[in-house]
Amino acid sequence: MQDASRPSEAVVTVSEERAVSRLVRVPVERVRVRTRVVTEVVRVDVEVRRQELVVERVPVDEDEARAAATTDLGEPEEVVVVLHEEVPVVTTETRPVERVTVRARRVESTTPVTVDLSREVVEVEQDAGRG
Repeated sequence: MQDASRPSEAVVTVSEERAVSRLVRVPVERVRVRTRVVTEVVRVDVEVRRQELVVERVPVDEDEARAAATTDLGEPEEVVVVLHEEVPVVTTETRPVERVTVRARRVESTTPVTVDLSREVVEVEQDAGRG
């Protein structure tokens, strides 16, 4: 029998799961940065000059002919004329044209995460026939 001076009681502790999040840093992508050489054919127009032979024949008038007249033809004359032309000579030189900086930047955002949480529920059943 129960002691009438002490009420009867029962204590039940109810627990539930709580969502606790933490961050784990994982690699997602690897990026390589390198240069490569691309060769292309480029047309460059270069202005060049050249010499051309011009032969001009001018008849000698009668007075000049009499003044220069001789009885002997003399030694054959020879004149050498050297003609020149310009020829393009193309060389290349390497110069820096651009500086590329690659860095990672931090982007912050909020991501919704769905988690199933369980909890205890207290149920009280009472037998109707006993007292």
